Amino acid sequence: MMNKHDFTATLQFGTVSEVDDQKHAVRVVLPALENLQTDWLPMLTLAAGGNQFYCLPDVGALVVCMLDARGESGVCLGAIFNEDDPVPATSRDLHVLQYSNGTRIQHNRKTGNVLVKTKGKVTIDAPETETTGNILVKGMLTYEKGLQAGNSEGSSAANVIGEMNVEGDIIVNGVRFLAHIHDGDSGGQTSPPK
Repeated sequence: MMNKHDFTATLQFGTVSEVDDQKHAVRVVLPALENLQTDWLPMLTLAAGGNQFYCLPDVGALVVCMLDARGESGVCLGAIFNEDDPVPATSRDLHVLQYSNGTRIQHNRKTGNVLVKTKGKVTIDAPETETTGNILVKGMLTYEKGLQAGNSEGSSAANVIGEMNVEGDIIVNGVRFLAHIHDGDSGGQTSPPK
């Protein structure tokens, strides 16, 4: 006698009741099944091998699940937008990551523009960072280990509009500004600048 298998699956909508950060899993309350709370369901992700993607919904988020015939096991397919959690954009040309703390990362595929907006700090931790275009800094530019201009193709000029305050000496072609003295017009030597 052959074994009979029930391959029936149901699509269910519900709200997240618990989140397991370690296992990337959720429990979901299903109104259509008399508010049954599911067992732990793995949360579907875009990649989980060599390339990995980690993102979990909040408790209370509306999600859609695929469950077995008895509702005992399955998978949470993802969250869906609704009246309480409306869409963060209204254009198919935008790819948006919007976070509850106000941070927004957005790419517009029509213009190519990328927006990173945050109240926190953006850190790029890399041995080298290169940009091939112009950079406009609207705030204070601070550097810690020196500033070098020019390249192997030739020299470049630095133009400063406004005052420039320097604490320490200025060296031009090997000559120190603060220690520089030269012969005066009347036969003596000038004093170093003060």
